[in-house]
Amino acid sequence: SLSDDPEEVLDENLLAAAIILRFYEEVDAPLCGTDNETGLRGIQLFIDAQAVSAVSSRGLRHAAFRVGFRQEVYMAFIKQRPFRLPLTLSDGYRSFEPADDHTWAHRAVVHCADALMYCYGEAKHTNEEYAALLQSNQRWHETRPHSFEPFHNRPPDVGKGEFFPELWYLSECHVTGVQHMDLATILLTVYNPRLPRLGPGSRVAARNMQDSVKSTVRRLCGIALSNRRAPPAMNTACIAIAMCGDHFAERSEQQALLEILVETDEKHAWPTGEIQKALKEGWGWEDLR
Repeated sequence: SLSDDPEEVLDENLLAAAIILRFYEEVDAPLCGTDNETGLRGIQLFIDAQAVSAVSSRGLRHAAFRVGFRQEVYMAFIKQRPFRLPLTLSDGYRSFEPADDHTWAHRAVVHCADALMYCYGEAKHTNEEYAALLQSNQRWHETRPHSFEPFHNRPPDVGKGEFFPELWYLSECHVTGVQHMDLATILLTVYNPRLPRLGPGSRVAARNMQDSVKSTVRRLCGIALSNRRAPPAMNTACIAIAMCGDHFAERSEQQALLEILVETDEKHAWPTGEIQKALKEGWGWEDLR
């Protein structure tokens, strides 16, 4: 078998092929539907064998590794499960030392994976670990290059029926970094162990948590719509909508979220039909078509 051939499992071309097959596997499965993740097992086989060289090298292997990492973040987020690719070799991406923008973007992806492991990992986590993740999130924003700041930032004009901010970024890597930090922020907001579960402050805390999540989702959507030259941004926004869309109660805002799902399905061939139907049911819409 392939796994018994040491030369083939170290072939970077086969790693890239596995990543591509995994992408088509995702496209063939509804966003909130059934995905048996057969391709993930193939990716794990190659990444386990090539991880050390993929992290330290440049070229095809390095690029494929980063793409596979992002694919796994998306699926773990949607399925609310632990991150299944090895994180032990990502310590170099937990640094805040000066680096190129693509490295800073991948640092954000690794941070999101760490947040997924905190929220969905099997091991029991402590408040200290949560505090460390919050600190990492804050330090990334404080020490990232200025190029990660939007060069155009306009809040939505509510009077004109706008819901999402307009945020323009220089390149796709900046969009990737900022959006993954936003995904991590959603996770850390929802799984905050300090939130009171009972007592007089619990309702206020829950409402504040919901408002924070909705604000982050609007930002993710605004980034996607403002940076159409970076198509993966629309997929990331759809993931946030799929997981948090039921927090939105106003029909007009629900419609705006739905339009993003429809556009991503029709123009990017990313299947969102199932989540559209699920959200309409959750919102109480009578027309589920």
